[in-house]
Amino acid sequence: MKIKAYVVTMFGTNCFLVWDEESKEAMLIDPGDYKKAIARDIKDGGLVLKYLLLTHGHSDHYGGVPEFKAEFPDAPLVCSKEDLILIGDTDENDSLLFINKRVVLDADMTIGEGDELKLGSIAFKVLETPGHSKGCLAFYTTEYDPELVNKEFSGTVFSGDTLFYQSIGRTDFYGGDLEELTASVREKLFTLPDDTLMLPGHMNPSTIGNEKKYNPFF
Repeated sequence: MKIKAYVVTMFGTNCFLVWDEESKEAMLIDPGDYKKAIARDIKDGGLVLKYLLLTHGHSDHYGGVPEFKAEFPDAPLVCSKEDLILIGDTDENDSLLFINKRVVLDADMTIGEGDELKLGSIAFKVLETPGHSKGCLAFYTTEYDPELVNKEFSGTVFSGDTLFYQSIGRTDFYGGDLEELTASVREKLFTLPDDTLMLPGHMNPSTIGNEKKYNPFF
């Protein structure tokens, strides 16, 4: 598995291009803004973009979808059913605040707890992690990219805005709930192996073990 990270939007949103080296199937997680470099990497790498995938429906995580859909029309937009209201309602997703434009979308495909997405032979398990929004998702695989961080891991989880490096996501937006968020972390993310690489929606990478030990919210 290969992963390339990009920082997009003025809020430092992490966008991840993930692909299977053998099949060249790829997905773009949280395209918060359109960057020519991302599209160029997809094309120059000969990748087949299989999913435009959202961890949740806040506009700083999906603002680039219209442009990417125009370039890669066969890639479906995938998110949770619970966050359809966010991507489809500018009054709730604060797109004018976050990305200075109104962006209204509809998903091509919705997913939830226990679903599985595949890139070639690589499987990603969908975890529902509500709290930052009602429909927050995380994506877990037992694969990792040895070149992304110079260390060995048992797997990788894309945690979105649920869990950050020694922090957690905000709960003061539409659908936010602190008790739900902390329960999501304890019951879904902290049950993963300690040596799981955590790639969050903002800020630096971490591991599940590091967050269990040092995150001040727990």
